[in-house]
Amino acid sequence: ALNKHDTVGIDLVAMSVNDLIVTGATPLFFLDYIAIAKTDKQVLIDIVKGVVDGCLQSQCALLGGETAEMPGMYAPGDYDLAGFAVGVVDKAKILDGSAVRAGDDVIALASSGLHSNGFSLARKIVEDAKIAYDQPVPELGGRAGDALLTPTRIYAKAVKSVLRNYRVKKAVKAMANITGGGIVENIPRVIPKG
Repeated sequence: ALNKHDTVGIDLVAMSVNDLIVTGATPLFFLDYIAIAKTDKQVLIDIVKGVVDGCLQSQCALLGGETAEMPGMYAPGDYDLAGFAVGVVDKAKILDGSAVRAGDDVIALASSGLHSNGFSLARKIVEDAKIAYDQPVPELGGRAGDALLTPTRIYAKAVKSVLRNYRVKKAVKAMANITGGGIVENIPRVIPKG
């Protein structure tokens, strides 16, 4: 709606990398796929710029990707993004939550916003409140659309630093990427039964 396409590539990388790093893995490389109604050079440049930025933040290589022009499948101006990341972790160092015990501390890292989740609800709230995406909203520190397009924080560098410094002490027993389902559905994935 704001003709801003340079943050969605970061989000694409973040969705894969943030899921990967919670296992203790180090991201190695990323590939993307863009399906678009009709090629728009500037839109594609902006999307790929975001993917490159996301890979830089993740410290992983962008090996390649695919762009498919599909006018019969997508409406003019529409596109779809997909991607995946590959990482590596020694089997003995996989974080699966099995070492979590009652009394362990929980540490949260702040997000940058919605993190590419909950946008169906966010759009409904914006529509119900009759707020235009280009409308300034003081509580959000700018335009509504800019707040919604804040790129997803990529935690790869922070997690890598923590694991490097605390793995010897086995201080990190589990990590959860809080995505769809929020805290209620994601934290239990790394807590052993009982």
